[in-house]
Amino acid sequence: MKYHPDRNPSNPVGANNFREVKAAYEIVGDEEKRQQYDDFGHSAFDENGQGHARHGGFGQQHGGFDDIFGGMFNQRQQQRYQPQPEKGSDIIASIEISLEKAVEGCVQQIKLPNNPQLLDVSIPAGIDEGQRIRVNGKGNPGSLGGPHGDLLVEIRLLEHETFTRKGLDLYCMIDTPFTTAALGGNLKVPTFTGYLNIKIPEGTQAGRKFRIKGKGIASMKGNAVGDLIYEVVIPTPTELTEQQRALLEQLVALN
Repeated sequence: MKYHPDRNPSNPVGANNFREVKAAYEIVGDEEKRQQYDDFGHSAFDENGQGHARHGGFGQQHGGFDDIFGGMFNQRQQQRYQPQPEKGSDIIASIEISLEKAVEGCVQQIKLPNNPQLLDVSIPAGIDEGQRIRVNGKGNPGSLGGPHGDLLVEIRLLEHETFTRKGLDLYCMIDTPFTTAALGGNLKVPTFTGYLNIKIPEGTQAGRKFRIKGKGIASMKGNAVGDLIYEVVIPTPTELTEQQRALLEQLVALN
């Protein structure tokens, strides 16, 4: 390839070298010519010599690039199109976890298809609905000895009886007695770790929200933390005692 005429259009030395390489290739690749070369040396193919098997000598120029390098090229083509090992496909599985586990993180067991063994999967704190966890090498086997694919675990959050998640924020509806909403006071409200007291101002209306900074969900990445948001609900009593009814009637009369 180095001395091929196409690469050396105006280099007679390169052309001569190419002819010598070509002739040497023909001798090495032919058993009869190799034997003649072993017996008579270079003169076996010298046109000025005694005529020992002159066909295919060094000075001939028939044949071309493919004659010399065709075998090499075909071999490379076969190697290029030979099937190669491929990574196996991924497996997608979904699991349901509680909101508490999503907020705090946990280790969850999952059963893989066609595998009786349970696999422990680490659930990072702060994960949200629909997000996926990648477990390397736990997917389907590869072809021709290729590596296994991965396992993708998709998260489904169970509905919580008290809290609703929106991003990193937690929302909670709090029943507030009419008297507390009208007169003001303290109200005990739930959190994931217990309870706290919040102050309800006088004249609070239904639907009013109270935001507790930094009491929401910590992000899986970075230092961001959401808030805990309480929304006031003022329930209407369905059954009243005689005394309660009388007091309410007096209140109406005052208005």
